[in-house]
Amino acid sequence: MPVAASLPPRYDGRVPRLRAVVTDLDNTLYSWVDYIVPSLEAMVASLEQTTGRPRIDIIQSLKAVYARHGSNEYPFAIQESSLFHPYDSDFDSFEALVIRPAQHAFAEARRRYLVPYPGVREALLELRERGVPVIALTDAPRNAAEYRVRLLKLDGLLHGLYTLRGYTLPRNVNPEIRRRDAAGHYRLERTRVIELPRAAEKPDPRGLRRVLRDHGLDPAEVVYVGDNVKKDMQVAKTCGVTGVWAEYGTYVSKEYRDRLAIIAAQKVTRRHVPDEGQGRWPCAISSFAQVLELLDRAAAIPRAARRPLPRRR
Repeated sequence: MPVAASLPPRYDGRVPRLRAVVTDLDNTLYSWVDYIVPSLEAMVASLEQTTGRPRIDIIQSLKAVYARHGSNEYPFAIQESSLFHPYDSDFDSFEALVIRPAQHAFAEARRRYLVPYPGVREALLELRERGVPVIALTDAPRNAAEYRVRLLKLDGLLHGLYTLRGYTLPRNVNPEIRRRDAAGHYRLERTRVIELPRAAEKPDPRGLRRVLRDHGLDPAEVVYVGDNVKKDMQVAKTCGVTGVWAEYGTYVSKEYRDRLAIIAAQKVTRRHVPDEGQGRWPCAISSFAQVLELLDRAAAIPRAARRPLPRRR
């Protein structure tokens, strides 16, 4: 539900000007579930065709790799899985006949389904126009998060991107990928990327504290937007910033939850998709664009009469 339309008239507390927005990525700026499910399913279907292996064997072998790397988007899962073991002595053929078609299938589905939520891009452009920096804080590894920001054409609209530590290239990888990686081809050009230790995964507050320190921000000057009450909102509370719950990011159908459970590593999925019993948060928005309303309201109210940001009823 949207934020309440009006504020009560009297309040003696102090609310300073809001100077920055910190935001989660997955299910806050875009639907991670809506794109990862069809993308992984397309890749698995390709592997069924090229290897002739049963679907259950393919899925179990990939999930083991995803769990080991802590990411359902680890791009080298196929060659690190048991699918590759019989072909260990001939990577080039395996890559041409198995990996490339699977990568193409994944990329084509991702191109179709990885899109920002309605109003996100327009809100980010408006915030940049106002001189309000937007800093992303995510639990995804650098490689996956950085590439998603690049594909979504958000490079430069985000002032900074704080991620968990990325993964290194494996032994078996296309030489062209290795060359491009070394040349920085996959890196963002206008958004600064900072890697955090794996131990900084939310709800650990170290990531948000690092953001505040790096940008010289007082917690009272910041709003933090995220879909996960137990992780994002807890971090906001611990650090003393205003937590804004992206309730719209929690709307995941049972069908997609069931399909995701089949093809994705469960412990990794919990990082991206909050469970249905996570509880609620007082300040909730139904669209990322409502962040602009929050900033407008904080700026419009005389300091002596300001109330805290409105609570969801």
